Amino acid sequence: MIPIHFLLQSQYDYEYEDNLPKNCTTSESITGGTVEYSNGGAAGSLLIYHCSAGFEPYPISQKVCSSDGEWKPKVSRVKCEETNDYGDYEETQKNCTLKVSIKGGSVSYSNKGLEGSVLTYHCKAGHYPFPATQRVCDRDGEWSAMRLLNGQKILKAVCKEILCPAQLQLDNGQFWPRRQWFKIGEKQTFSCHEGFVLTGSAERNCTQWGGWTGTTPVSEDCKNPGTPPGALRSGERFRIGDKVHYLCQSGLDMLGPSERHCLDSKEWSGAEPRCYAQYTYDQPDAVAQALGGSLTAVMDVSHPDFKKQALGRTIRVAEGRLNVFILLDTSASISPESFHLAKNATIQLVQKLDSYEVTMRFGIISYASEAKEIVSITNDLSQDVHYVMRKLHEFSDKSHGSKRGTNLHDALNKVYEELALLRENKRSHFNETQNVIIIATDGYSNMGPNPINILPKIRNLFGYKSSIDHTKEELLDVYVFAVGQQVNKKELQSIASVKKDERHVFVLKDYRQLGLVFNQMISDSAVTKCGVAQEEQDKSETSYTSKPWHVDILWGPRTCRGSILTKSMVLTAAHCLIKVDSDESVSTASAEDITVQHGNGRVKAMELILHPRFDLKGLKDKNVKEFYDYDIALIRLSDITISKNARPICLPCTSSSNRALRMAPDSTCDQHKNMLLHLDETPAQFIRQGTHRSDTRIHIGAKRGSCIEEARSTIPEHSTASLSEVITDRFMCTGGTEKNRVQLTCKGDSGGPLFLRKRMRYFQVAVVSWGTKQICDSQTDVKEWPQDARDFHISVFPLMPWLKQHLHEELEFLP
Repeated sequence: MIPIHFLLQSQYDYEYEDNLPKNCTTSESITGGTVEYSNGGAAGSLLIYHCSAGFEPYPISQKVCSSDGEWKPKVSRVKCEETNDYGDYEETQKNCTLKVSIKGGSVSYSNKGLEGSVLTYHCKAGHYPFPATQRVCDRDGEWSAMRLLNGQKILKAVCKEILCPAQLQLDNGQFWPRRQWFKIGEKQTFSCHEGFVLTGSAERNCTQWGGWTGTTPVSEDCKNPGTPPGALRSGERFRIGDKVHYLCQSGLDMLGPSERHCLDSKEWSGAEPRCYAQYTYDQPDAVAQALGGSLTAVMDVSHPDFKKQALGRTIRVAEGRLNVFILLDTSASISPESFHLAKNATIQLVQKLDSYEVTMRFGIISYASEAKEIVSITNDLSQDVHYVMRKLHEFSDKSHGSKRGTNLHDALNKVYEELALLRENKRSHFNETQNVIIIATDGYSNMGPNPINILPKIRNLFGYKSSIDHTKEELLDVYVFAVGQQVNKKELQSIASVKKDERHVFVLKDYRQLGLVFNQMISDSAVTKCGVAQEEQDKSETSYTSKPWHVDILWGPRTCRGSILTKSMVLTAAHCLIKVDSDESVSTASAEDITVQHGNGRVKAMELILHPRFDLKGLKDKNVKEFYDYDIALIRLSDITISKNARPICLPCTSSSNRALRMAPDSTCDQHKNMLLHLDETPAQFIRQGTHRSDTRIHIGAKRGSCIEEARSTIPEHSTASLSEVITDRFMCTGGTEKNRVQLTCKGDSGGPLFLRKRMRYFQVAVVSWGTKQICDSQTDVKEWPQDARDFHISVFPLMPWLKQHLHEELEFLP
């Protein structure tokens, strides 16, 4: 083992000391009044002046304790004067300089150097600003000071290289290289001594996030908890009741429990701790994956007796009831842009959660110096996602006025009060409802009592007692998202739930990353419900995750599309499985000729099932060369492994779609159709050129006649067939108008689904069949789409009996 005196030395020791920033004095006074301190003289606390009735503090009413131990703004004498005695006193505005620089990077300013402006340092990839990422312009026209943890003032920021803290200890094994810090892209390898087996990663790579790929290596049996990178562990006995302690090397903050206990279940309490440098953040996809093991599992329920084993704990939610509290930090340190991103991320999360088959209420709380309810969970409308999103859209970061401190305790107390009301209301099923508290913050609590004090009261409502591990608290999960560089990791860690093998506190670089996490976590492979997909982040999105039901159907050089309905059934167009020979005869493919490519790979077809009434030459006697009525087929194949990359789209008129639509158990197929197609012009989508979702409009009802009229030109002049014979009632017509131009299908898109989105779930209503104009192929980039072109699709609704005939063993259909 490497000597401890060596391990605790860091090449950055001069930057990291354990001393705290200076406190301000608590000896301030006001002539004729009293002084109140919000948090003693700690950095960030407020000094508030009070006067008797009829008098007001002059010339200011409060000060803030800066990190250098001084009360700001600097006013030498404050006194109580009669109200309005001094008129409209206004201090001269001083702007901060816009000539700040950073060695190796650049600087941006949020508001031209006015008071409250935020200066942000930017570094090239693989580097981070030191010692601070941002500074704020104060009333005196000075940018907030930058200090090391030992209090030393730094005048110039620099860009430093991101490094990963190394693995420092491996019981019964060895590792190489033996260094304390690694550059991005460098790796460390691990092996065990003879007689021991390695679990975890044999090789780990340093990432741009300042953390490592893979999992902690262990050379022992399953009871050895291992030692994470950047840490030392004490405690070599792993029997029930034993403890191990962790210590991060100098300059690193610990996130996770510093002490773990060997439980009666022969598992370690809590989750493995992590050692974070000031520039270390969690990768959004890794956070989403961790949430997939706990938060997502909580919601992946569909009926009262549902049970699921998730990371060692059994989750049971009676009738799928869930309360979600979201606490948004709206303090002064949150810029308008960050608040907008946080609000949008919350809206996206609400939409995503609403896609689950769960009775769900939302409580949204904004907190600054005091907490404000955006949506109360005790309001019956908290179950209406449209109401919740409207209230979020309406809420402004200006709602707290000038009271922009950070009082997380008040926000958590609001949660406690609302939960207490729900417990008193016997109709709320309090003891049968899962409760999730999600906190997003970028800093310290600088007002009110310590927020940790309210958690025991919340836990007590459920009958939970204080403990080192909360794994048995099946009805309560507290998640914390620490956003940015200045967060108090120790305080936030003390608030989050501690459950074995689950992470409940995460550190993200900015609020944009929060949105990415909320989008990705619902798309984790743990979710197997139909019609769940990740929303596209930008126009270049081509990931299968955004269209996991999409498949390519390969027959020699030909390519068609299709959709996954079950793990062994794909829906496509019948004409994709036939070919017209030179003598105009029609032949059908053999199953062995067909390969289906999905998000997880390729699989051979086992059986082709074309609709028996599909007949390409059905109107030959009326001089119609090709006729596409009943253009629908099923392909049976060996099971597809269901995951985030390959899972079914929702088929209407099935029980799974009924739950996704939140409709009554006795709903009918007609009610599904009316729910999905209730407009004369219904927005819909299809997968164009096999890569991305494209928007279109379905014309039904009064609009259908004019839509199909555009197809009259495709009927030969010498044909005796009517328009209604060529385009039967089984076809849906899509296309644009003068006001609403839409995209159209390309050659090779046949067989793919025409689908709609409801409650963030996707429902297939038809199969792409043919179009009036060939505008593009698989490679064409179309700049302008003609308004008179039309696409036609076979509706699934009139063909539901045929679908039920072949799918009833795998899908439960409505009566």
